[in-house]
Amino acid sequence: MMEKKYKILLYTFIGLAVLLGLVFFANKMLKQKIKAGIEQELINSNVEYKDISVDFISGSSVVSSPKLKLGSATISSEELSVIDLDYKEYFSNNKIVFDRIVFKKPEILITQSDTLKNPKKENSKKEFKEDIKIRHLVIQDGHLKISENDTIKKQLYVSLKNMDIYDLHITEASLKNKIPFNFREVSINSDSLFYSIDPEHDLQVRELQLEKGSLIISDLRIIPKYSKIEFDKRQKIEKDRFKLNIPHMKMKNFAWGFNGDKLQLESVKTSFEKAEFHIYRNKLLPDDNSIKPLYSKKLRELETKLKFDTIHISNSSLIYEEISVAGTPPGKVMFSEMDVTIANLTNLNMEAENFPATTINANSKFMGESNFNFNMEFDIRDLEDKFNFSGNLAGISADAMNSFLRPVANMEVEGKISSMFFNFYGNDDSALGDTRLQYHDFKVEVLRKDGVRKNKILSGLANLILKNNTANKKMNQKNISATRDKTKSFWNFLWLCIRNGALKSFL
Repeated sequence: MMEKKYKILLYTFIGLAVLLGLVFFANKMLKQKIKAGIEQELINSNVEYKDISVDFISGSSVVSSPKLKLGSATISSEELSVIDLDYKEYFSNNKIVFDRIVFKKPEILITQSDTLKNPKKENSKKEFKEDIKIRHLVIQDGHLKISENDTIKKQLYVSLKNMDIYDLHITEASLKNKIPFNFREVSINSDSLFYSIDPEHDLQVRELQLEKGSLIISDLRIIPKYSKIEFDKRQKIEKDRFKLNIPHMKMKNFAWGFNGDKLQLESVKTSFEKAEFHIYRNKLLPDDNSIKPLYSKKLRELETKLKFDTIHISNSSLIYEEISVAGTPPGKVMFSEMDVTIANLTNLNMEAENFPATTINANSKFMGESNFNFNMEFDIRDLEDKFNFSGNLAGISADAMNSFLRPVANMEVEGKISSMFFNFYGNDDSALGDTRLQYHDFKVEVLRKDGVRKNKILSGLANLILKNNTANKKMNQKNISATRDKTKSFWNFLWLCIRNGALKSFL
């Protein structure tokens, strides 16, 4: 009896020893399999790591200090954890399926380069034949950096506090795309984003959250790198200096991806409020004589594909400053309490018969006192870039006008414009429309070069030809024409249309 117990005990120990041996052997085989897969199966890769630990029973493994070179991207991480490898899928269908992979503190560096690839070197690499699925990919406390080369200041920096990608799928075909994998859903929590827009401006975001198709951005700013004086010193031709602050932005049903090799962005509704936008330009610098396309052409030829159904801007402000006379402060044009709705901002599926027109409807306070309304419509597909814009302005005082006219045109006015209406149809070459203007007790004072004393002779001549006998009457002007200067912006074209109508009413 005792002998039987010893035999059972002996068999048990032998069984455990065999089982432990099998587990050890399986761990060793799996470790070698993962190592070989990393080194040999990933296309265009050069992998370094300190160690790999594998648990055959749980189907998990940990790769310490992995570093992967994939094309122009370098990915290094403190640790990569693979949780629950589906062996059944691999052995039966030759598919590698992971339940969860976690990257801890990864650094993703993408260096863009114009250097041509060596075809022989590319063709010598083994083709990627695996079919890899990851149900849940997790990035914790990571950073993404993108730059033109490794010697200049980084162009894009994103802190990835948390990033989750669901149902990620890597195949031989997917690796040929801009994004080398397919996925069902992605969520991002970033507490810092930096982008160098150009040599004079940076873009910063304090916080960005993307979850279930909803993108929320907090404290988005465009920040000039230099003061206005220093900015002007660096310019060979006149150029706008921007400053923008958007405290809160939300995009509903946000989606992104690539349409062929072009980035594609979509949102059903984008909204933000209390935005402050400042534009400064020194007109004393030489003109920029490059051709300025209208917005319809810009959108039609834009590399990025867009589909924004509705953009709503509320309770925001726009200030434009311009220096036109040396030694004087800049003139200012101010729009406040802005409420703007832009519909159908899209260059996607332009071949569709029911492709929608883009519309803009805006209401604001002009110069802090006058109600201003503006409407515009255009078809992005139209190669003639035809458009229609209309609007009206209710009541603007001489003081409000002089804050811009005095430093920019070296003149002052007296009296009041009670109302103004305009409606124009145009294209990339010219515009034709109507205006209606009502004013009273209107006088013009032309200033001397010092911007203070009045030039009595020129002022007298100007007032002599003003139609002040039409006070309080609505001056309707038909068939007002304007010819577009294609080296100037659309807003210069709009101003020419309104100015030509106003001059015909005044004179």
